[in-house]
Amino acid sequence: MQIFISALWVFLATCAGAAFAQNASDSSSHRSTGNDALVAWAMVWGDVGRTGVFTCDEWRRYATKLFNDADKNRDGYLNEEEFKAIRGADPMLKGADLAYFDDNRDGRVSRSEFLDKPNLFFVKYDRKRECRVTFDTIMDVVAESEKKRERPRR
Repeated sequence: MQIFISALWVFLATCAGAAFAQNASDSSSHRSTGNDALVAWAMVWGDVGRTGVFTCDEWRRYATKLFNDADKNRDGYLNEEEFKAIRGADPMLKGADLAYFDDNRDGRVSRSEFLDKPNLFFVKYDRKRECRVTFDTIMDVVAESEKKRERPRR
């Protein structure tokens, strides 16, 4: 499962190049985030008040809208056909797999299965697990990552 989550993260990050390019010019912040696709994606669904803060509540509202828009028959589940709407609605989810979200393996995704999956943005940047990420936090994580890359290998 850990390998699958890692592979999904790499895939989602790869698919976000276009989203990053679009949002990089729209961003209210001029800080560098190391061209991180997850940050570009967060600009789509988060920082609604343009305060420089991304919250789990913002993500949950966005994910709920994605789910509700895809659930055409309003039964609280997404079948394979309905799940295609999720893939089409957000570039970061273009390659998403129904099976990743389908925890009980019944061939469909419930609202809770979809909403309760960890958002990879928070996995990476919410180090204190507060469901709150600021631009300063993002910059700290980016700086930490850059330092790790700069260290000579022994």
